[in-house]
Amino acid sequence: MSFTNLLTISMPCYERKEYFIAALESALNQTIKCSVIVVDNCSSHDFFEKVCKEKNVKYYRNDSNIGIAANFARGFELSDTKYVMNLQDDDLLSPNYVESFVHAVNMHQDIDVFYSDFSVITSKGDKSHFHTLPFGYSPNGNIIIEYGIKYKLGFPYMSSAIKKTKAHSVVDTNGWIGSYDWEWLYSVADKLSFYGDNRKLYHYRIHDNQITRKSHSSFILTLPYIYDKILKEKTSDPILKKQASKNAFWELIQLKSEVKFDELKEIRNGQNKYDNYLNTKLKENIFLNFIFALPSRLVCFCFKVLRKLGFSK
Repeated sequence: MSFTNLLTISMPCYERKEYFIAALESALNQTIKCSVIVVDNCSSHDFFEKVCKEKNVKYYRNDSNIGIAANFARGFELSDTKYVMNLQDDDLLSPNYVESFVHAVNMHQDIDVFYSDFSVITSKGDKSHFHTLPFGYSPNGNIIIEYGIKYKLGFPYMSSAIKKTKAHSVVDTNGWIGSYDWEWLYSVADKLSFYGDNRKLYHYRIHDNQITRKSHSSFILTLPYIYDKILKEKTSDPILKKQASKNAFWELIQLKSEVKFDELKEIRNGQNKYDNYLNTKLKENIFLNFIFALPSRLVCFCFKVLRKLGFSK
């Protein structure tokens, strides 16, 4: 049985039981084995601990709930391997994920981030995603930045094995989840080396109990911020800068069309950098401010029509 000491698969978990065993077994049943740990964010039950004991998996439990982002970072802290990947407790890995990772690192020993393509698990079976991703070896992440602007944000952070010394550390997000993983990755992409495998080795599950669905407004607001404050600043190409601004504008329109009035009001009264970003944009852009004054249903209808006509591309 082959084993690599290069990688740890960390599984952050909290409360949700229904997909955990399948996710854990997909990490354990790899063609090349690696370290697997489970990091429980202080759940109210001992289900995860019992399963880990049965399957001889290292189990860690936080003394208190430290938040989703910090619990994901905790996996990096607890691992003693060169690379760590966070497998979400509702997703699945293909059996040859680790094998593909080892092969890539053997070919390019300077890789900071390994990632693979992915499929989407729905109630009707596996489906393809709509993102356009770069694959192969990239000695720097300029192509990641370029693709993030040209083809919209879509880097598969969830399928990424990241060098521990290069990974970000999230201690406190003040209850804000959003796309903190994308924000970090796109902000440092030009300083990292990447390898992307074009096979769908990660399987992302869509369901009603997802974290991103529960924090939808914070997720949407992070997107224009990334386009405007990170990607636009990272590129020197005037065409890409213009596209990044355009992407940010349409993401803000989507925010208005999808987020409830009370949630939007809370954001407008907030004090974090994303709240401040939105308020600044509304002050700077009279047209955008006018749109935000309209009823959400009207904006939603117009946004759908314009998207079908291709204006938001």
